[in-house]
Amino acid sequence: MIDFTHSIKDLTDDQWNIDLSKFTSNMTINGCHEHYGDGMLEYLAELATDSIIYSHDPEDDNKLPNLKFYPFYYYRSKDWFKKTHQQNINNDRKTYDFSCLNMSAHPHRISNWLLIKDIPNSLITFHNDEKFNNNNIKLTDSEQQLWTLLKGNLPKRKFDPELDDTSDLAYTDSYINLVTETTVCNKVFVTEKTWKPIASGQLFLVLGNPGIIGHLRSIGIDCFDDIIDHSYDSIEDPRERMFEVNQSLDKLLREDLFTLNIITKQRRTKNAELFWSDLYEL
Repeated sequence: MIDFTHSIKDLTDDQWNIDLSKFTSNMTINGCHEHYGDGMLEYLAELATDSIIYSHDPEDDNKLPNLKFYPFYYYRSKDWFKKTHQQNINNDRKTYDFSCLNMSAHPHRISNWLLIKDIPNSLITFHNDEKFNNNNIKLTDSEQQLWTLLKGNLPKRKFDPELDDTSDLAYTDSYINLVTETTVCNKVFVTEKTWKPIASGQLFLVLGNPGIIGHLRSIGIDCFDDIIDHSYDSIEDPRERMFEVNQSLDKLLREDLFTLNIITKQRRTKNAELFWSDLYEL
């Protein structure tokens, strides 16, 4: 991991406005820990020309001489996760058709949960912990009404220190993992949520930023394009993308998942092994 000298928060005021008085010389700025899709990283790079700003988006790499891409959550995940993929690979027959774990209740996760919550033979978690950030979709009136009705029955989010526990049933006893990433707005932001099913050797779909699947392909990850329709990855509108992700999931759930699990075992194993190598060679 890079030894960062500053976070974005270190360089801004309470309203997230850049505060030049907080600048020092030769800073190494962590702009890859959170999603920044508003031009802030480019602006920082223009202001702090003697410093290096690291972005979460691979498209930002060398956009300016001092703006670099760094896969922060890939390296963080290698510290968090345990090498438990063999436990998943060796278990051919699963209890659950798919899993979908959700922590903070961002609007896109609420909307998606309302679509999938009643699908049978699934392992889905959700929490009553709303985080309405501005980079995501807004709930429709009907979604808001339904969420208000249902959220009181959901548990509050618990902060689990066992962040490296990929032996969870979601990653060892389900055929497919539906990832709900932190944001669905533009600019790729790959967190541990996407890396978990890859590190565990699972089939996966990702409800996240447009271009995430394309990025994974570009670094050698098998996205099982002959089995899973990832055409949603190029759709700019987040609601349309979410709809197509669920269409793809619905189509996949009609397959013989046990047979798919058997015939993809070698490929899923290779994905896990790639994760535990050095994908980015930085």
